[in-house]
Amino acid sequence: MDLKLPRLPDVLVAAAMLVLAVVTAVSLGDPSPNAVHEYDALGYLLITLQVLPLAFRQRYPRAVLWVSMLFWVVAAGLGYVDTPAMLAIYIALYGVASYMPPRQALVHIGAATGVLFGWITVGLLATDYVSAWSYVAGVLAVLVPVGLGFTDYRRRERMTELELDAQRREQAERIAAADAVRAERARIARELHDVVAHEMTVMTLQAEGARRRAAKDDPVLAEALATISDSGRKGLAEMQRMIGVLRTSEREAEDEAAELTGRVRRSGTIGAVLGDDLGPMPSLAAIPELVQQVEDAGMPVTLTISGTSHVPAGVELSAYRIVQESLTNALKYAGPGAHAIVTLTRRPEAVTIEVQDDGRGTISEVAGTSGGHGLAGMRERVVQLGGELELGPRKGGGFRVHAVLPVTDDQVRAGVARTTSKGDS
Repeated sequence: MDLKLPRLPDVLVAAAMLVLAVVTAVSLGDPSPNAVHEYDALGYLLITLQVLPLAFRQRYPRAVLWVSMLFWVVAAGLGYVDTPAMLAIYIALYGVASYMPPRQALVHIGAATGVLFGWITVGLLATDYVSAWSYVAGVLAVLVPVGLGFTDYRRRERMTELELDAQRREQAERIAAADAVRAERARIARELHDVVAHEMTVMTLQAEGARRRAAKDDPVLAEALATISDSGRKGLAEMQRMIGVLRTSEREAEDEAAELTGRVRRSGTIGAVLGDDLGPMPSLAAIPELVQQVEDAGMPVTLTISGTSHVPAGVELSAYRIVQESLTNALKYAGPGAHAIVTLTRRPEAVTIEVQDDGRGTISEVAGTSGGHGLAGMRERVVQLGGELELGPRKGGGFRVHAVLPVTDDQVRAGVARTTSKGDS
């Protein structure tokens, strides 16, 4: 067994006890009538051997108890007067109760108590200066340090359990947050795939129609259009298959996050109020209906939509989801009597969304810190589009979400530029 170095606090306790015992022994002077020996070199050696093991009381509590007791028995048997060195036994009893498992500690405490009482019995029978009160003193001298030791052991055990629980909860939150982000990414990808699938359907139908019209006049062009149409149908079938995979991945990630945190999935009660995620892909035109659903659920909402610029479908989806998630949080956390304001501005270069409520500040702060992982998903959407997101408590109470989603549709930009040029001319 490798010898572990003693801890500094234990070394200091042992040193203080040793100094106290030696000073007491020196101050005794001539031995009392009840002692056989005055303190000599052997006596001071026995004091040292009783006290010094205390330096290892946390490392080796069992060994410290028996070494201290052994040399105390030897010192008492040789007739040396008790000094504070005897307290080393009780400190060692505390160490056994505090640093060893309770069952093992009780075995050694019981055995040491038996030795102590046995020695008291020997003194009671062989001398006339040991009384029956020594048993009472012995019981109290054992119970006090042992009781304190067991109390400290249970306290440390409880603290360890609390720390482990906190670590497990923190780890579960991290995993759940990662699952929520993964679910949101799958959801974004699935929605974008839906948009692409729609565009591919239009492309395929247009190619098929053009092929039929060109079949008689230009067979080569008709064949090329047939290839485009066939490729579009194959790509559309593959896209639909991928959408199914992404939908499954999204559900699994949301279920894992809900299971880890004990929270209800997004598609719970509030999700039912604000619409089914599995329905048709929403657009900005569906926001008034969304606001009406929130008002029907009990929260007044003021909606302002300005601008008529064209917005790509992917940006429309994300804008709708940001408004939906913001209103969901307001409905959940703002509290009774709260009012929400939704402002959406469509510009050629970006879509700006601002959702704020005047609910109670403390509850709105909960929405921003521990109210689920919807805000993490919202941030993921904005990041994917290269936009900007600001969210947090409002001054005076409530919560505010401000997002800017850039419009990166080059065709729209070119069309706006051409329109502007014609207008200028």
